[in-house]
Amino acid sequence: MDKEDTPQLDLSSLANLDLTPAWAKKDAGVTVGKTRPERGFGDGNENRKPADRKGPGERKPFDRKGFGDQRQGGGFGRKPFERGERRPRFEDRPKPLDAEVKILPETKALGTIIRKLQQDFHAYKLKDLAYFFLDNPESILLKITTKDGSKFHQCKACGFASSRQDDVVEHIVSAHLGDYYDAKEIECEPPKGNFSCVAKCGLSGVLLGPPNHHDFNATVKEMIRTRYPNMSESDYRSRIEMVRDADAIEEWRKGAVKKTVFFAKGAGEGAEPRTREQAEAEFRRNVLASMLDEPKNLMITADQAMKSPLRPLQWAAKDALEAERRAPYNMCFALRGAFHHRKMHFFRANDARGPEFVTGIELKEFDTAHAIPELAKVANFIAENPCQPKQVVAPDAESEKQLMWLATTGHVVAFTNGVFSAVEKFPKYGPQWQKKVGKKEPEEAKPAEEPAPAAEPAPATEETKKEEPKDETAAELA
Repeated sequence: MDKEDTPQLDLSSLANLDLTPAWAKKDAGVTVGKTRPERGFGDGNENRKPADRKGPGERKPFDRKGFGDQRQGGGFGRKPFERGERRPRFEDRPKPLDAEVKILPETKALGTIIRKLQQDFHAYKLKDLAYFFLDNPESILLKITTKDGSKFHQCKACGFASSRQDDVVEHIVSAHLGDYYDAKEIECEPPKGNFSCVAKCGLSGVLLGPPNHHDFNATVKEMIRTRYPNMSESDYRSRIEMVRDADAIEEWRKGAVKKTVFFAKGAGEGAEPRTREQAEAEFRRNVLASMLDEPKNLMITADQAMKSPLRPLQWAAKDALEAERRAPYNMCFALRGAFHHRKMHFFRANDARGPEFVTGIELKEFDTAHAIPELAKVANFIAENPCQPKQVVAPDAESEKQLMWLATTGHVVAFTNGVFSAVEKFPKYGPQWQKKVGKKEPEEAKPAEEPAPAAEPAPATEETKKEEPKDETAAELA
């Protein structure tokens, strides 16, 4: 539509239109073209109309004491903190661990990766393998050597460690008792006797039993172990309530018709059952000492270090992992040594400073001059067109068969991203090589040969004049 055909709108009727939103008119009494009335601070006149406000001389004086109380409470409109009330605060960072922390690959995870490399013909980037370990804390081994002479206590079964022996002992009993004893639930008769009250868990509402019952202490410890492992026994006992109700006592009596007993692993059918207290006492007496260790240099997985109750050890593990993720030099150094020991093969791509790769097969240049034509064709294509995917290099089944033979025998480099390159000192790889190709300057033009001395032009005729434009146009198109 042309501008001349567009109908002209008459906007004169909108000159007196008030565009102020309804909420502004209602609450503040402000309209377009008027000045917002001056507002007092904390005088209670914010919601009054301008006509009802007090004059400057009648305003309530500013209460600095009240203002200070509000600030002490953490902000305007908040209740001030009462005396003795604990204020919220950020978690304080503990004193750093005075120790040297080295990052190593965990033995079992390293063995799995080595077997994978030995069974595969692909070339893996060393830094990617390092990040594979760093992204899995259970695959990282920390070697911690203290500088102040302090010692650690450690569980030999799983590596749990702490500077306090009691923490490790409690961990071994709670986590590894099941490795030596089988728990079984059996039916029993309801408890007999006269009970005046029954204990009730103030957190979950579970009836624990009368305080004078012989299983009461064991029940309390079981509740702490299974439901509230982060609470101390004294804190949990302070939450226990005593209920003096006959119905509650009867309810507990009906529910206490089953109990858990323990049998030593490998015991026959006629073995004597044990209570948990008896099983723990026997475990501490016969097994506990053989599972405790006091190493000179602590070797612990990053996962176990971050689960330790020793907070300086947790922070030391976190700091070491964060620093290594930024630049995985230590992990790459450790992996390089382990792979060299297992006869792995290394090379760098693109140039001497390019990314480092490791592969389980030895790479060998392919002699296309003495190969069958099918293999030579695929190898030559890869040499002329590096970093091409499989569907480009081998579009049909026959060429795919030749490509797989070249890759599995180490005559071409098969990268994990699915591309193939020829075997050379620095095989071509990925975006880095493509960037170099894009930045490559065009070849310098060869110096033109000096033209031979031209013969004297023949006298122009009408026919030659007509043919000259055709010759110039043909030269430009060529």
